[in-house]
Amino acid sequence: MCGIIAYAGSEPVTPILVSGLRTLEYRGYDSAGISVQDGNGKSAVTRALGVDDLAKAVSGQDWNGRADPTVGIGHTRWATHGGVTIPNAHPHTSAEGRVAVVHNGIVENYMALRTELSDAGYLFSSETDTEVIAHLIARCIESGEPLVAAVGCAAGLIQGASSFVVTYAAEPGVIVGVRLGNAGGIVVGIGDGFNLLASDVLAILPHTDLVVYLRSGEVASITASGAEFSDLAGMVIERVPARISRNVQVAARGDYPYFMAKEIAEQPEAVSSAMRRRVDFEKGVVDLPELPYTDDEIRLIDRVILSGMGTSLHSCMYGAQMIEAVTGIPAHAENASELRYRSTSLNERILVISVTQSGETADTLAAMELATESSAKQIALVEAEGTQATLVADGTLFLGAGQEIGVASTKTMMCSLTVLYQLAVYLGIHRGTLSAKRAIKLVSDLSRLPGLIAGMIDDDGRCEQLAHDRLGDKRHLLYLGRGALHPMAMEGALKMKELAYIHAEGYPAGEMKHGPIALISDDMPTVALAPQGALYDKMVGNINEVKARGGEVIALATCGDTTMPGLTDEVLWLPESPEWIVPMIALIPMQQLAYHTSVALGHNPDKPRNLAKSVTVE
Repeated sequence: MCGIIAYAGSEPVTPILVSGLRTLEYRGYDSAGISVQDGNGKSAVTRALGVDDLAKAVSGQDWNGRADPTVGIGHTRWATHGGVTIPNAHPHTSAEGRVAVVHNGIVENYMALRTELSDAGYLFSSETDTEVIAHLIARCIESGEPLVAAVGCAAGLIQGASSFVVTYAAEPGVIVGVRLGNAGGIVVGIGDGFNLLASDVLAILPHTDLVVYLRSGEVASITASGAEFSDLAGMVIERVPARISRNVQVAARGDYPYFMAKEIAEQPEAVSSAMRRRVDFEKGVVDLPELPYTDDEIRLIDRVILSGMGTSLHSCMYGAQMIEAVTGIPAHAENASELRYRSTSLNERILVISVTQSGETADTLAAMELATESSAKQIALVEAEGTQATLVADGTLFLGAGQEIGVASTKTMMCSLTVLYQLAVYLGIHRGTLSAKRAIKLVSDLSRLPGLIAGMIDDDGRCEQLAHDRLGDKRHLLYLGRGALHPMAMEGALKMKELAYIHAEGYPAGEMKHGPIALISDDMPTVALAPQGALYDKMVGNINEVKARGGEVIALATCGDTTMPGLTDEVLWLPESPEWIVPMIALIPMQQLAYHTSVALGHNPDKPRNLAKSVTVE
């Protein structure tokens, strides 16, 4: 959840840390801070309520006589334990200020550890769970352990998934990072005369493209001259750095007012990337060489479970419907935070498909581990290479969206839908349930997707108008959809909650009569996803039920529909599209309505309050 950056080299460290924190701010922006090794044998710490304030605070600082420290660590926080205050901002230090720690994750047993340490005379100055790590390491050092061993010692006492990075003033020039479980990654950047640690490769790419991704239970120790790897017991591990592409570097926002606007506009290119080298439009086939299963193994699959959280769960809901329709395999979507704790009959005949943009979502990873223990087959859909999900899964399908800065997912969801569509076709072909003619039709339909998305994006003005005229003064919204449009209704409601802070609920339209209809009023508009299709007449009936009770309706309808203009208050038009493409097209106005409502209300859609891009804690 939080962002971590560390540097050991010969260059002034402060600008490097601040720049890295700006890149990582999407992971949390409640507070920010850095620690550098000053000239007095202590960790000099500066904290602020955000990266901008931090940059001002460190500008021109002399660090107790050392103008240009070259070793330091930084952190941008998404609060879990303790309020958004300066004392709770990272880095945290031991009482004497010699050990400094930045942390991502949760120390589940921190209260017991805090009591134990307090009883032993250690003083706490924050409400966070992180501070216990600093004191644990200090205690291990006091018992005679060097820094690397002290980190391993402290890590052995911590329960729960955590990643943290540490400096110790008595070992100048050394930075140690450790990963425990699935609380977000630690990436080591290998440079010439410098080395870095970060929670995301994006903070490293401006400096080097040679990296090592830490695995759970591994420790990295870096100096300006090198990097060493070990396990928690101190046994040396050989890790070979990999060179990664730099084309994922954060692009400038350009002329767009917010990254979210830019990323919505990038969706035609993103889905084209998601199809590249996988789809042969001339032959009507999908090739997924990343999957390790033979045709016989695919034919033995008797159930598919798709697992995700938030937006990824909505992608899973769509994917489950399409996979079941195309392959004949029973498929359903599961909330990963529930699946991980549920006793379920997973076995080798079940395929688990995990959707996690970051590859580090804690609950999704825990569900994947359950699947591993049960010998189930596993596929992961992720954006980032080298992440934990890629290490657990049998095969990984990368989304191809490119880096997404806006906290609310847009192009990554569109790409996950695109990849799930491809996966459904692939499984249908290799299972023998999808005829060549039908496969060619589905592949041909998919080829239209980038153009259809582009057309919807170009027609953005209507959503902006509705956001200003109809939604800005509302406090409640109801979204209704049927079939594969139900997940898009859920996503529309989620986006409105995330970005505009308006209470919104997404429902299968048939469920409206079982409770939500009691809330219908002129102060609660209904967004009805009602394009032409097999369930159109049912949706017309649902809309009539809303209108009969004085409700305001904004409909998404197919161009040329003559019923909706007279039935509803407003219409957003969708181009006529193939059955399984329609939900993806309908996603665009869901994103646009939420974006424009957020802006109309004076919010920053790139940084919705209380949210972070990667949820690496429970």
